[in-house]
Amino acid sequence: MSKKQFIKRHLLIINKLKRTSCSFKELQKHLQFQSELDEEKYTLSTRTLQRDIVEIKSLYDIEIKFNRKEAVYEIFDEQETTLNERILETFTILNTLKMAENFSDEIVFEQRKALGLENLFLLVHAIKNSQEINFVHKKYWESSGSKKTIQPYLVKESKNRWYVVGLEIVSNQIRTFGLDRISEVELFKVKFKKPSKSVIKNLFKNSFGIIYENNPPQKIVLEFSSFQANYVKSLPLHQSQKVIFENESCCIIELFIHPTYDFIMEILSMGSEVKVIESIDFKEKIKYILKESLKNY
Repeated sequence: MSKKQFIKRHLLIINKLKRTSCSFKELQKHLQFQSELDEEKYTLSTRTLQRDIVEIKSLYDIEIKFNRKEAVYEIFDEQETTLNERILETFTILNTLKMAENFSDEIVFEQRKALGLENLFLLVHAIKNSQEINFVHKKYWESSGSKKTIQPYLVKESKNRWYVVGLEIVSNQIRTFGLDRISEVELFKVKFKKPSKSVIKNLFKNSFGIIYENNPPQKIVLEFSSFQANYVKSLPLHQSQKVIFENESCCIIELFIHPTYDFIMEILSMGSEVKVIESIDFKEKIKYILKESLKNY
């Protein structure tokens, strides 16, 4: 059996047990059905399942145990990290992409440009080893790029784009650069001292996206229609989001956040489904942008 089949079998077992605990025979039946669907062979014996349970714990920090009282297997302890979730998610997408070759009319993927991920491994290496990097950065509105040297702190994802964040040497400011706009990346032997892990982790604590600000966050209060509230509650705008009032017609939430450009664009994208209550400055900024937009029509 190939490594791909091993991993896919792990994924099938995890997703099945996430939905419901089940007996060994139920797991066998589930894997048999998937084998026929994928035209693969995800055979499962008691010995194989025991080995898979050990490997799943090691790879994904998901502990599966046998409940003797109910005679079922269940996820006992799941250290659900973002990394592990993305690994599982990515493998699911890869399998779907493979299947899409034969079902191109049934599965429609968003057309996306390259994300600049060819430099991701080198950037992570530089971050882990505290090494300065040099690259050419080209802004969308410029015809040519400029050389940048930074001390990289982290890479960050936002809205299907990846960014490297670090201290730019020339400006001595923390800057964010899109991976799709950098090229000619060079790794220097020059070492630097990184801020503490807690400082790096909290760089974007009060941000909506990838724009970094060093000022205190603001209290923002937004009123959503009952329709839009369902989306905002299921996928919060920010970790500080809190519902402070709700009835059949509206939902009011409170956030403590930097009202940066990317956050403004998110609010504007919701149109008449959202209304800014606080702060006054943020409310006036949104009103100004809307008035300026009307001049185009």
